[in-house]
Amino acid sequence: MKAKNLLKFAVFGLKRRKARTSLTVLGVVIGTVCIVLMFAIGLSNYRQFEQNMLSDQSLLEITINNYYDSTMKNGITDSIIQSISTLPHIKTISPVIEFPVTIVAGNYQANLQLKGIAPEALNVVFDKGCGFKDSNAIFPIVCGGNTVQQFIDPQNPPNYADFNAMENYSPDIDLMNTEMVMSLGMGIEDSEMPLSQQYRVTISGITEKSYSESSYSTYIDIDSAKQILMENRELAEEMGLSISSYNTVKIIVNEMDNVETVLQEVKKLGYETHSPTESIIQIQEEQARQQGQLFAIGFISLLVSAIGIANTMYANILERRRDIGIMKVLGMRIYLIRNLFMTEAALIGLLGGLIGIGISYIITIVINVSNSEISFLGMHFSEGIVVSIPVWLSVAAIFITMVVGILSGIYPAYKATKMSVLEATRK
Repeated sequence: MKAKNLLKFAVFGLKRRKARTSLTVLGVVIGTVCIVLMFAIGLSNYRQFEQNMLSDQSLLEITINNYYDSTMKNGITDSIIQSISTLPHIKTISPVIEFPVTIVAGNYQANLQLKGIAPEALNVVFDKGCGFKDSNAIFPIVCGGNTVQQFIDPQNPPNYADFNAMENYSPDIDLMNTEMVMSLGMGIEDSEMPLSQQYRVTISGITEKSYSESSYSTYIDIDSAKQILMENRELAEEMGLSISSYNTVKIIVNEMDNVETVLQEVKKLGYETHSPTESIIQIQEEQARQQGQLFAIGFISLLVSAIGIANTMYANILERRRDIGIMKVLGMRIYLIRNLFMTEAALIGLLGGLIGIGISYIITIVINVSNSEISFLGMHFSEGIVVSIPVWLSVAAIFITMVVGILSGIYPAYKATKMSVLEATRK
């Protein structure tokens, strides 16, 4: 019997039992939709992670923190920094001095944590302006894209209770072209604390808004930071600030492949370190666990579908005993009878897979058109996320459903071939 005729017989056999075939196909459709959507959501979630994390954080940065043990009770000194800088693969190393400041710009006021850092260690992406190294202003400042919202008019503050209002808030002032007055401290007068000198400052650059640390930080040149602390020595001492030692040091590694090596070398020296790569590895592991959960859900759905196909095919054999007997009496070969029932099972898998793929594409279109935040199985998708189904996933899903159908039909087909003619023709 030719393959074309075998296919016709298989289609005819399925059409004779439309209700049972339709219900079985429906089971395969549900299984296909589950497994395709699980994979598509998992892949889209990881793609969102790459966009938010890998693009927003500098993966070449390593931060050293002073944890105040007996060997570093006075902080990290310049001699220690010089020693660390001799390690291989280090492109730039800079101490970081952090202190609170109050900046007044017209009617606006901002309380910020200012970080003094070497210009070559300022690894940010600018939305406006440039770094303080390229500015001719006195005390230029680089402001993070998200810290701009800290400039508040005390007489007309934004609605702090309205999240959307705060998220979209922007001061009604040209920060890049406004001269400002900065003082050390949080702007709260204390009769027991020395007064800070006033400094004229300008914002030389504003970074892009992102999830990175730089977008929530404000920077000044390390030499300017030291000058401010020296000119306000008494106030700095009262605030516990020092210019002879540091609590934080930033390292820029020359290549991504060398980050882990430098990280381990610095840890061997006894320092507490942090790198975005560590958190990214943890998140990647969590992503792998989530995708494993999604795969398990889809696999269980497909397993249920396989049981449904096997049940349908077995029931078909019991109902078609006389047909099987007639086939054998007419001399139809055993392997053709087996292939007939396996073809029927494969067609159920193929049809369910094709319909499932179509429904999956429709669901992803609905998700993408909704353009709203989505939470699914503990995963959060930000507004504008695009859930897509790769072509390879569609092809793989159809192939899997066909394989599931064939495997589900093996036992029923075996039973059909082993059925005796007398048993098959018995009423």
